[in-house]
Amino acid sequence: MDVTRRLARYRPGVLALMLAGVLIAGHVGLAQAPQAPAPVGKLRLDQSQSVYNRRIHPKEAPTTINWDERITQLLKEEPGDVIITAVGDMIFNQQISTLQEPERRGLFRIMQEADIAYGNLEFSMNEHPEAQRPFYNFRAGTDFVWEVAAIGINLVSMSNNHALDFGPDGLRDCLKALDHAQIRHAGAGLTLAAAHAPASMNVQSRTTDFSLLSYMRYWTNKFRSTDPAAPSLATIDPAVILVANGDKVDKVEGPLESDIKTMEDDVVLARRHTDVLMVALHNHDVSHDRVYGIQDHAPANDHIMYRRAIDAGADMVLGSGPHVLRGIEIYKGKPIFYSLSDFIYQYRTPDKIPVDLIHQRDLEVDRPTNVSVWDRRDQWQTMEGVLVRMTVNGGKLKRIQLIPITIDDEGPLYGVPRLVSDERAKDTFDRLQKLSAPYGTKLVVKGWYAEVVM
Repeated sequence: MDVTRRLARYRPGVLALMLAGVLIAGHVGLAQAPQAPAPVGKLRLDQSQSVYNRRIHPKEAPTTINWDERITQLLKEEPGDVIITAVGDMIFNQQISTLQEPERRGLFRIMQEADIAYGNLEFSMNEHPEAQRPFYNFRAGTDFVWEVAAIGINLVSMSNNHALDFGPDGLRDCLKALDHAQIRHAGAGLTLAAAHAPASMNVQSRTTDFSLLSYMRYWTNKFRSTDPAAPSLATIDPAVILVANGDKVDKVEGPLESDIKTMEDDVVLARRHTDVLMVALHNHDVSHDRVYGIQDHAPANDHIMYRRAIDAGADMVLGSGPHVLRGIEIYKGKPIFYSLSDFIYQYRTPDKIPVDLIHQRDLEVDRPTNVSVWDRRDQWQTMEGVLVRMTVNGGKLKRIQLIPITIDDEGPLYGVPRLVSDERAKDTFDRLQKLSAPYGTKLVVKGWYAEVVM
């Protein structure tokens, strides 16, 4: 007997009660039944709480500064001038060259108009996402090299602790991409000898030759090359000695002497073939674990490698690595920038490291009490830096200008740099003057930028 014929045997009122009972039972059953798990596939992660989508600070009001006029005045040159710009760490994976805000467009213009625009390339451009080794995902495809070039960069140091994040194949891809875009590079190579070779470049209509050497100093020897015929980095590794101190034994740590001598040999050899020699030092004397605090002072033993580079013949030393500003020293008439801080800091990009919850496991991000993981921010010192603009004429450095920058720490432009208001510029110069005072360095503030007294 089918269902219709069965139901027809009941009176209408009884039938209505039966149907109501079925419906109620169905709803109860649905409420109690466990939901089936989502099918396995691409994970969909809630980004609504991300620093990209959630602000805890009011957006800074735009300034009324005429950046085009200021920068046009800054860019005026004299016959024979060669302009070098230098910035710190670049962790870079989203296009920013098309941004139109005057304080961003103007910043990139300063680099685009320079003859040589240097930065520390602390990410990889490769086609091997499956080769990711560490926690961080600092990678873009090889086509991204054109974005690096678009903001003006044409010279990079590569000896840092993220150059081999995607293994030897990732490094090969990155080097090939840089060569294709004619971005000169130093500090990493397909062999150890290539990693120690200088990157050399000429400037149009100028006879002065420029070169860059690049080294990393880490607190362990984990990046030391074990096969000189394989992809390698140029490193200055640590040495630890034990010292008796009464009934105790103290540890004293410093750079390995043989590595310092190798750097000096590299400098001497490069000096024979270049007029202006730059040395980049990516320095991690300890980890960025915030238990160590803000690392804005170079340890005494670390001064050795910076100064020995100058002693061997370098014309300037460009420091990066601590992710904060450190002082400036004019040593034997040559500038040492102990750390230029960060420049592009897109390390929390959602599609690279997709949720802020992960930062519960990140020792580098401060964890204040009673602050949600989604409200945690990098220390403000990490998001402040300078662009150095140097003028060379006749092979001699004649001017050093410092242009302060800040980096967005929330919102859709997280990690992107911009020029700052005059008030913020003064704060940066005050801090940088204090950091440089132990070296006897003087800054002359000229409104929105400053000059180093040489």
